[in-house]
Amino acid sequence: MDAKKSRPNLLDVAQHAGVSPATVSRVLNHTAPVRDDARLRVLSAVNELGYELSPGKTAQRVIENAIALLIPDILNPFFAEIVRGVQDEANASGFMPVLFDSAEAPERELQFLRGVILQPMHGTILCGSRLAPEDVMALLRRNSVPMVVINRTLRHPRVTCVMTDLEGGAWRATRHLLDLNHKRIAFLPGPYKSEQSQARRHGVMRALTEVGLTLRAEFCPASNPNVDGGFQAMSALLALPSAERPTAVIAYNDMMALGVLHAVRAHRLRVPEDVSVVGTDDVAIAAHANPPLTTISQPKYRMGRLAMQTLRRMIQGQLPPEEGYTLMESPLIVRESTTFAPNGEKE
Repeated sequence: MDAKKSRPNLLDVAQHAGVSPATVSRVLNHTAPVRDDARLRVLSAVNELGYELSPGKTAQRVIENAIALLIPDILNPFFAEIVRGVQDEANASGFMPVLFDSAEAPERELQFLRGVILQPMHGTILCGSRLAPEDVMALLRRNSVPMVVINRTLRHPRVTCVMTDLEGGAWRATRHLLDLNHKRIAFLPGPYKSEQSQARRHGVMRALTEVGLTLRAEFCPASNPNVDGGFQAMSALLALPSAERPTAVIAYNDMMALGVLHAVRAHRLRVPEDVSVVGTDDVAIAAHANPPLTTISQPKYRMGRLAMQTLRRMIQGQLPPEEGYTLMESPLIVRESTTFAPNGEKE
């Protein structure tokens, strides 16, 4: 084969990815939006063919200050507030965040991260990751850029963790319900295997154990971390005999809690008179729910800004703060969706 032909060109990448050369150019130069699936095919083709841009190409200059920001659900306002914090801090620092949404699919998140490795990014912010730790570690072995993870604990020299006290927040929420004489407390776990879900579950169980109670298996149903998931999980709980139903529910996030409120009303019951409901995250809509939602707050915007500030320092060669781990507060915000258990008496 001719030596000149042995080196793949842009047309080869386009044919391998099944897209037009113009699409390949848009992906590599970031000159126009491209669908996620097409972007991933192009990046995979670049990797498989060994296509390389010349050092002076426009793409290298266009994304010179780009950082990758990966989130699991762009429709959840919790992540939107974090994105705003990252964006504001990045703009003030001269960086450009490139957003990826995995839609709660770990395999899609893995594809995005592999694609990020192929791009000349300066760093990555990984928010609410659903990947197993070993998958992230395997990717880090292939990637030399720094990473900040939000609400995950990963021990690696190029990783810094920005956390909120997820277990402590769930413990405080459970203690609040116990103080209101609730004994049958349910927990809707969302993505059951995620570190965030496990931390919240441990907080609930710890508070119950302190007063001699346990988290019953039927009070912890599998559930998707969205409004529909909360509605379906709560409907299953309300299908139990009335004497066996939970009198209080702690949801993995506020979106699920909104679904819980809907399910309770659909069963002709009342919040909080029949069922008390606690959410997590304190998104803006929580204060305007019907009734206003008691919730475990997280400093979402500040988390985003701190993550970007930390990543900027790491890019500049500074060591991560406090051995790479920052813990932020998660206070309980008490509103009108919780009250004393049915037939309970105030002390």
